[in-house]
Amino acid sequence: MIELFAFPTDELLQKNEVVVSLSLNSESNSFDIDANQIQFQNLLKQAKEKLCEKFDEKYCNSLLEKVNGLKDNTDFWRKVTESIVFYITPDEVYFYRLSLPVYTGTVVSEQAYILPLIANFQYTSYYHLLCLNHDKFSLYNGRENRIQKIDLPEDAPITLTKALGEELTGGALNVADYAGGPGTGMFHGHNEKSNEVEIDQINYFRVIDKYVNEHFSKPTGLPLVLFALPENIADFKRISKNAYLDETRVEASSAQLLANDIQAKTSEVVDKIINRRYEKLVEKFEETTPEFKLGAQYNDLAMASIQGKIDTLLLEDHYQVNGTIDENGQYQEGLETKIYVNQLVQNVLKTKGNVYVLDKASMPSNTGIAALLRF
Repeated sequence: MIELFAFPTDELLQKNEVVVSLSLNSESNSFDIDANQIQFQNLLKQAKEKLCEKFDEKYCNSLLEKVNGLKDNTDFWRKVTESIVFYITPDEVYFYRLSLPVYTGTVVSEQAYILPLIANFQYTSYYHLLCLNHDKFSLYNGRENRIQKIDLPEDAPITLTKALGEELTGGALNVADYAGGPGTGMFHGHNEKSNEVEIDQINYFRVIDKYVNEHFSKPTGLPLVLFALPENIADFKRISKNAYLDETRVEASSAQLLANDIQAKTSEVVDKIINRRYEKLVEKFEETTPEFKLGAQYNDLAMASIQGKIDTLLLEDHYQVNGTIDENGQYQEGLETKIYVNQLVQNVLKTKGNVYVLDKASMPSNTGIAALLRF
């Protein structure tokens, strides 16, 4: 079973013989986990009923037994967040711990039912937070406005002296707070070696950049958010080769802060990011001319998604259309639920488009669904 952090991923965008998608909201705390375990067992029963409509019982049992051990895994359920989504495929089981509520239910299809993930990832969700000081760093897993410190291994270059060792050119460092206050770290090198001290710091930032990039950013594909003083942010940004370094940053020193203080300052920035990105989305919708917009035109939307013409898809929360998209990109009205919109979203993401799920009050269109086409 593999926990996923980035979205979208190839694992979720490929077709399978069958994918069982299970989503549930957490109803208990870490001291009372029975409710979640009962929910999960009920979802498995629903999944088996739906699976057995298409496959024989032996196949159904072999697929679902991949998660049988979870039913009594109390340690796993203690770590459940606001909600959780599972994807059971013939080859593997994937799951996400999410920070927003989701629809509790089961979907059996050839594709993963990914709509519960959209709202969690559409602005900012999972990320790494790099707390960077002149001579040390720490790293956190971030999910929305909550962070959890990562325990780095013994060989991690946590401090400047550990990272550079005998390669230090500036000798011993003398760092004074002076008027800047605790944690501001103004540099002074012994024997007038301030230039060499600056070289050491840049070399250290290069070591940090390489370490975080190779061990965290590349393997997960998560954005990297800096928490540092403005001058350290500027220096790190200048030398960084990390493609996942985000434009978002917290301009403050973490040197004298507890984890709760770091989380509080990060939360302020994350909230601003979400508001700013939503405002840009609405502005983009309003500036797009009518010939590059589609509303509830299900056949046109289906064909545009297949052809890769949709740049941005907007959905009102819980919006659904009965029916499917066939292999020719045509909308086929039918009794199927939770299929058409999911297919549409899958097609848009596969062609590098963007998808947003908004509540009714935030939706810039009154049609419940809208697409902005590529020029």
